[in-house]
Amino acid sequence: MVTWPYLLHQSYIFPCQNVSIYLHIYIHSSVLWNLGTEYVIDGIKVTMLEASHCPGAALIHFLLPNGQCYLHTGDFRASKLMQAYPLLTKQRINVLYLDTTYCNNKYRFPSKEDKEAKTLVIVGSYSIGKECVYLAISKALGVKMYANPSRRRTLQSFGWSDLSGNLCTHGNDTPISPCSAYIIPEIRGWTYTETIGSRLDLIKPSSWGIVTIHGVPYSEHSSFIELREFVQFLRPEKIIPTVNVGNASNRDKMQSYFREWLKG
Repeated sequence: MVTWPYLLHQSYIFPCQNVSIYLHIYIHSSVLWNLGTEYVIDGIKVTMLEASHCPGAALIHFLLPNGQCYLHTGDFRASKLMQAYPLLTKQRINVLYLDTTYCNNKYRFPSKEDKEAKTLVIVGSYSIGKECVYLAISKALGVKMYANPSRRRTLQSFGWSDLSGNLCTHGNDTPISPCSAYIIPEIRGWTYTETIGSRLDLIKPSSWGIVTIHGVPYSEHSSFIELREFVQFLRPEKIIPTVNVGNASNRDKMQSYFREWLKG
């Protein structure tokens, strides 16, 4: 069974009609949570499921003593594989806390699988994230990847043998290196436009000095279409958006999407 270190470091409050679930866990070191394993916390059954986001990310499934099911996606990238998760198929989700980063019909960027197969650029990312792209680049070019010592320690800590096996310690040993390349991609869903769609050859790079930036519509959050398919699969009784909820207009627009998706 694949496991990831997952650190809970803040309070999570999930309103449940007349009662609230408070998960306030103080952890001084990493704790290994087994994906797919049920844990019982104060009578509430909690299960982590693969979120198809960065390493450590998980969907959190709550089964309350009264039989109500809550699902909090956190940051996630919906996929059809999730439709085979037993916990999501055997009982209806009553309340869905949904990552709505790209809950707008203009964000119909290609699937994660399509992007990995076509990506041939150097990747910029935060301390974690975009590992699937690193790996796709390495396999497509048939070379290893360079990462500085700090990032390399982080990547190797995942226990991901396929990724660790494609790392090298010297930038001169590979063309995939922050030190030897002048192509720095901007890989985010926000770069998606309907004009370009999945035609990566239509992307127009921008330049800043000797640096060329290619804006690639890739994300580890769900696209609009993936969100729709995920919601129509779960058919929850209630959906609570968790991203881009700062103004009433956004919230109303997302709720109109939810109502349309759940018709019939």
